[in-house]
Amino acid sequence: MRERWGAVCVAVCGGWAVAGASSTSGQPDMLITVDNMSGESWRITSEFLSQLFVPTQIWASASFDLAGDGTDITITDYNASYDTALGPAQVTNGPTASFVGNASSFFGTPDLSNPLFVLDFEYAGRFDALELSLVGLNGIVDEFSFGSLILYQDSLGNPGSLTWDVQYIPGPATVALAPMTLIAARRRRSSP
Repeated sequence: MRERWGAVCVAVCGGWAVAGASSTSGQPDMLITVDNMSGESWRITSEFLSQLFVPTQIWASASFDLAGDGTDITITDYNASYDTALGPAQVTNGPTASFVGNASSFFGTPDLSNPLFVLDFEYAGRFDALELSLVGLNGIVDEFSFGSLILYQDSLGNPGSLTWDVQYIPGPATVALAPMTLIAARRRRSSP
């Protein structure tokens, strides 16, 4: 279903499904998807697209902010692998929500899923204002290099050796309204 809505939105919504920050102009190593599941409910997943190696967890060190139009953002659930013996993930809610989680095979149980469920959140603001930005250390754990962290971004915000991209997928209601908006705009232009 996610792919279908992305394709519909690119065709109907003028490319809303492909937006946001990126560290690459080609296919990224990791694709982060911010998906409006329904109403105010959103989900973030990540998918490792690279064939270079097999990761233990595709986004093991995750640190990012979510911002919108000033409406509060509330993180309601996150992947349990980010809670380790070193402590739980750090969550801050408000007009800018923050998430910092570190999954570790040494201090917890990594999630081997690809795509990987990262978290769910509630947001009632405008779709076009929603933005996810990486902050601090973000990386992947490679199972063949004795648990080495390979970076998307270092702790200072510099790009790592792996690339990433973010896509935003609006909910069905947003996609359903887009053709009506185009029709209304077309009628206004044709009126004398």
